[in-house]
Amino acid sequence: MTTKENPWTISNVLSLSRIVLMGPVVYFFLSSMPHHREYAVLFLLIAVTTDALDGYFARLLHQESELGKVIDPLADKIGVGIVVVLLLFFGDIPFWFALLIVARDFLIFLGGLYIRKRTGLILPSNMPGKLAVSFVALTLTLSIVHYRIFSALETISFWISVTLLVYSFVVYTRRFIAVLAADKNKPRL
Repeated sequence: MTTKENPWTISNVLSLSRIVLMGPVVYFFLSSMPHHREYAVLFLLIAVTTDALDGYFARLLHQESELGKVIDPLADKIGVGIVVVLLLFFGDIPFWFALLIVARDFLIFLGGLYIRKRTGLILPSNMPGKLAVSFVALTLTLSIVHYRIFSALETISFWISVTLLVYSFVVYTRRFIAVLAADKNKPRL
């Protein structure tokens, strides 16, 4: 982040709000009140909406920032991680699926830190990653409420999520390798 960059842009605030919104998601998920899972989903959907809006406003207002490139995917990973742990704890998703989501996100995060340290670059999310997160969000949302009417959609979304998680991890890995190779071949002064 440069010294002239304003961290309090609309898009950065929206990304940060996604992390804050996990508080009500956890509260309602753990609550015993009637329709508590539906309330959790309501706050989760608000968080997903901020994910769509933060990038839109960053581009619209020309406020794309290095900080935003970190906060946006980090907010996604924190939100998804919290929901995955809750669903796993209550037996709503299989362990291997939770492990796939968390391991992929953790490895991508570590790779991003390594790239940043090695090259000074902060790589933004890419389209396969965004698609994977979108389908994971849909799958997790459907897993929270388990409405029988959506059981077929939940199954389809689940397997699309698995496919996109693996595919996006391969894409991220190839990009990391390409960036490191380009940095290795860059002339040093």
